Amino acid sequence: MTIIAVGVSALVASAGSSAWRADYLRQREFGRWVASNQLSILQVLPAWPDVGTSNSEVEMGSLRWYVRTRTQAVADPDLRRVDVEVRRDREADNYVYTVSGFVGNPVIRQ
Repeated sequence: MTIIAVGVSALVASAGSSAWRADYLRQREFGRWVASNQLSILQVLPAWPDVGTSNSEVEMGSLRWYVRTRTQAVADPDLRRVDVEVRRDREADNYVYTVSGFVGNPVIRQ
């Protein structure tokens, strides 16, 4: 009986861990999609994104995502660096996913 009880408890713990990991990976993948979409939007806008930090909310996968976008000027005057950070909880310190990219001067792109 003891061997069966130990085996069953190990299986239950393993199943719980697998469920947590699957949820984490699902959220991370949605976070990647949200971050990539935000960066793509900024790359096709007909105007520069403002230098600085902005916060927004996006809904994807029936979930609300909180997005922080940091835009910086770089050495090349025709580029700006953009870091997009995505999280599920507005007050969380860590982000589910972060993506970085560059936005070209819209005058040159056209």
